[in-house]
Amino acid sequence: MKFELKAINYWSLLRTSFLVNLILGFVLGIFFALFMGLIFSFVSKFGGLSGFSGMPEEMPAFGILLIIYPIFFAFMGAVFNTIIFLIAAFVYNMVAKFVGGMEFEFNQLQIVPAPIAAQPAPSYYAPSYNQAVPPPPPPPIQPLPPEITPPPDNQSAEGPK
Repeated sequence: MKFELKAINYWSLLRTSFLVNLILGFVLGIFFALFMGLIFSFVSKFGGLSGFSGMPEEMPAFGILLIIYPIFFAFMGAVFNTIIFLIAAFVYNMVAKFVGGMEFEFNQLQIVPAPIAAQPAPSYYAPSYNQAVPPPPPPPIQPLPPEITPPPDNQSAEGPK
């Protein structure tokens, strides 16, 4: 299957790139804040050994770095990278009008399901592997023949002896 990318829609690119760059900028800001916190900590502890006065009172707190840098990187990265992506899409659309779009070739996969082993059709009397075998039905009750009398009742009104 061959496909050709003739143009890029600006609105869908704007939404997608802004959201992706916002998330990536936030993650990058967290890593940058951790790195800068490590550098500031190193400078404040070992800066006096090299003759450089550490000035720990002028360095920002680590908690402030973890809040400010991710927000700053997320917003600035999302805005600037989205602008760059929109400019690149505009250039691509102009070039694609004259030269033609990019062609992509895809193979369509044929997913064949695995064969299912043939199982005998379930029968009412043949139990399945995960069902309990039902007990056989009781024999039918036959009435006594008329020439046989029932046994006498040995119990009197007072109860059994």
